[in-house]
Amino acid sequence: MPKKIPLHTVKETATPYLETPTFQTTITSKGQVVIPAALRRKFGLTPQVRLTVYEEGDRIVLRPITEATIEQVRGKYKGTGALRALLAERAADREREDAKLRRAR
Repeated sequence: MPKKIPLHTVKETATPYLETPTFQTTITSKGQVVIPAALRRKFGLTPQVRLTVYEEGDRIVLRPITEATIEQVRGKYKGTGALRALLAERAADREREDAKLRRAR
């Protein structure tokens, strides 16, 4: 019968990178990166899916923008007046463009 090793003496030596399949890719001269097909299938990435790219410590993270992502930020800026300011800015832009057109006539 094999000898049982107490759990407190077992050290975790595997890193998260080794526990999951890893892939290698390169960056093109245009800065483009190919996401391996297995990952595209797993995460449902199609040519129309948009991604957010951000840094997290020493990592570059690509995250699909999904309905869940949109739900997370929905209402985040509620009450800040951001929408009102955007609409006012657009109205001012429209007035400037209309004034240019009137002067050009």
